[in-house]
Amino acid sequence: MAIKLIATDLNGTLLHGDQSYNQALLKTTLCRLAAKGITLVLSSGNQYAHLQQLFAPVMADNLAVIAENGASIYLKGQQVFDGSLTPEQVHRFVTVDWQRDYLRESYLILVGQQGSYTQTGAPQVLIDAAEKFYDNLQQVTDLSTVTDRIKKISVSTTPDQAHQLVTRMNADFAGDLRAHDSGYGVADVVAGNVGKLQGVQWLAQRFNVNADEIMAFGDGANDVPLLQFAGEGLAMCNAKPEIQAAATHITALDNDHDGVLKTITERLL
Repeated sequence: MAIKLIATDLNGTLLHGDQSYNQALLKTTLCRLAAKGITLVLSSGNQYAHLQQLFAPVMADNLAVIAENGASIYLKGQQVFDGSLTPEQVHRFVTVDWQRDYLRESYLILVGQQGSYTQTGAPQVLIDAAEKFYDNLQQVTDLSTVTDRIKKISVSTTPDQAHQLVTRMNADFAGDLRAHDSGYGVADVVAGNVGKLQGVQWLAQRFNVNADEIMAFGDGANDVPLLQFAGEGLAMCNAKPEIQAAATHITALDNDHDGVLKTITERLL
């Protein structure tokens, strides 16, 4: 089957280590994909506002964006899917779930439609790191008073503890909420029906695309379901061995050498 949709993770995959990307090559790739009727999907845990700013120079009609780990989907700059948490889910998390023994010491960032919010007194090192990925980060004394429409809740942890934390949260949430290991010591909590895979499946249904007509790229644990679902699932050569083992192929080049774009060119263009 011919590939009709390509989904790629960003950090550690499409993006270089310094958060840049090859603009000229991406522009050319998008133009050539459009000529073949292929949509490229940027799939990320980052806020849409951050992605919109980052990719403004290359935005095209065949470039779709899945943001906030699947909580938002945008086509041609318009939101076509909103999987925000309900106010009740957010309130319960910050007043009840956050008090669980294994979460009590964690710091939270609420990622909303208008901005991001963390508690006053969060360590400066956390604030400095978060400001690179979360737009309009604000410190508030009580997270339960935030009235923004919340897309996801980021829970601080360490890279070696993230998998265990995600497993435990998913056991406790019983499908009402879903936690994803986003890498870099962050676990993202979203609505139970939301995720990168679910976002790509939603777009595939909209475009009448089958799984074997999808190519996907990723480097992290939260990319594995998509790599296994896609007809062609490519793990980055810079991904950990367990991620590579879940894919059908491994890229020859890493993220710092445009592995995604050059693989697309080689295999499809």
